Amino acid sequence: MLLVTSADHYIGHCVTSHLARYSHVRPQLRVLCENTTTCLNFANKGIDVRQVDYMHPNDLSMAFQGVDHMILAIGNESNRVAYCEHLCQVASRSGVKSIICISHAGAVSTDHEMLAHYSLIEDEVITSACQWTILRPDWIHQNFHLWSTYVEKHRHLPLPIPENAEICPLDITDLCRVVENLILTTDNKKNIQSALMDDHVGQVYTLTGPQAVNGKNLVHLLGKSTGYEKFEYRFVRPMDTGYYLSDLPKDIWFDARVKHEKSQIYSDTLEGYEYRTRLLRAPTATQIKTYLEYFDWVHNEAGSLCVSHISAITALPPRSIRKFFQENANSFKPRV
Repeated sequence: MLLVTSADHYIGHCVTSHLARYSHVRPQLRVLCENTTTCLNFANKGIDVRQVDYMHPNDLSMAFQGVDHMILAIGNESNRVAYCEHLCQVASRSGVKSIICISHAGAVSTDHEMLAHYSLIEDEVITSACQWTILRPDWIHQNFHLWSTYVEKHRHLPLPIPENAEICPLDITDLCRVVENLILTTDNKKNIQSALMDDHVGQVYTLTGPQAVNGKNLVHLLGKSTGYEKFEYRFVRPMDTGYYLSDLPKDIWFDARVKHEKSQIYSDTLEGYEYRTRLLRAPTATQIKTYLEYFDWVHNEAGSLCVSHISAITALPPRSIRKFFQENANSFKPRV
């Protein structure tokens, strides 16, 4: 049995959706969530969905029965460190063989409170009784969905980093493919591995896209993808970005998109990659602070650097940010 945590948060939801493309894997999947709303379709498709209190010993003891592997998809809950520490402790006591921890590239930062959460959770994973592999994804392409309604209305992209500051974003599909390659057999049968491959045990992988991009590159790609060549990039204060993301639930266009996508999630066949086109929900306070600290880390420490771990694990080239904007051009195209 394979357990995926925080399936009601973005990373956990996408990983579950990706693995569920293999219908024979679904009965071997168990997902944990606090809110079942975005997980109802998983249950309809034969996946074992468990609504849990992550701090309740009995809830977790029941959830870990028969589990061999845990994908610790760190969510954006306000007390995610305590949640993940408790999950690791129960996993160790329950005889779980391995943990794949989906952390963050900014876990190496020592100056940011939210990014330090990931380091604390990684420490708990490393000191557990389970075999482990840690994945540190950089900025994810699909995070830009949160700016799509703003770009539509105002025709510029505002981010709290200078125009020349570079990031190495990756597509959520590539993160999910890495997880797939770690946990499923590489033959056509795609069965769950009995144990992590020795090559991956005790390894920390940084996951990035194929190239570094800056603000100027981003608006150029937006222009080429949408056909509107006058997009501008604007370096804004972190406070402005925080206000914008916090106020997103009040935006009628954003709210309409989220509601529409909720209906799509409920009817998703889980046979393709539709998960990479969706937002899932408005960002939480923890998520917003994490984004702001990431941008500060990139700006002040030049923290985002491209590495080739994705292609080394999947034997496939990672998807480009150009491809993301081409596939989602209608979401960013200015309204007439």
